[in-house]
Amino acid sequence: MKNKNWFWGIFFILSAVSVIAIQTGSFAQIGIQSMLLGAFLVAIIIASLVRVNFFGIFFPIAFLYMILWQPLNIMYVNYWFVALSALLVSIGFSIIFGKSHRSWSKCGSGSEYNKSGFNKTIEDIDDNNPSVEVKFGAASKYLHANALKSGRFSASFGELEIFFDEVTLDPEGAAIVVECSFGKLTLNIPRSWRIIDNTSVSLGEMINNSRPADIAEDAPQLTISGHVSLGGIEIRRV
Repeated sequence: MKNKNWFWGIFFILSAVSVIAIQTGSFAQIGIQSMLLGAFLVAIIIASLVRVNFFGIFFPIAFLYMILWQPLNIMYVNYWFVALSALLVSIGFSIIFGKSHRSWSKCGSGSEYNKSGFNKTIEDIDDNNPSVEVKFGAASKYLHANALKSGRFSASFGELEIFFDEVTLDPEGAAIVVECSFGKLTLNIPRSWRIIDNTSVSLGEMINNSRPADIAEDAPQLTISGHVSLGGIEIRRV
């Protein structure tokens, strides 16, 4: 049975349970819409447990708390702290049980599992102005361009890795926009390029693992702008 069939099957079963539960006890205060949203989040958790997707486990748990704390009379915790805790726990479990960068091999479009069973889609993109968005998942994108001019890359509640090693920049340079919230975005960029970092950070981190000092004056220039909030962006030189 396909994963998506598992997910929707679980969702409709939980929805049926929610319709009954809303008639009794504390659940009557929640409302049908919130109960159905809760069923959707639980379905995501179960599907993520199968795939060992820690971001897909802990963030839905955080959202469930936001929905249920008042009707079930649970101790209140500020939502931002709940979200930040979910992010840190997801990163921690991913580090302990997660993937090694070398455990993945490029094999065209499709998906693979690393040793921990974490599902990650892999895709080749041939575009001088690519746009990639990942939510509640993980993906590796291998870019191919003969004159990259611009790009937009976004990761929310998941992980996105971009490879630029088969990219030639536009002679006038290129500018990309990155957005990362509650997740991780990794950019694999050739060592010979000049990087202008204009990103802003709030409750997150921007990591540049290598800052070569011997870049040529006429080196291709890549300008990076955007924002990271409650997440992390890493620049790797390859």
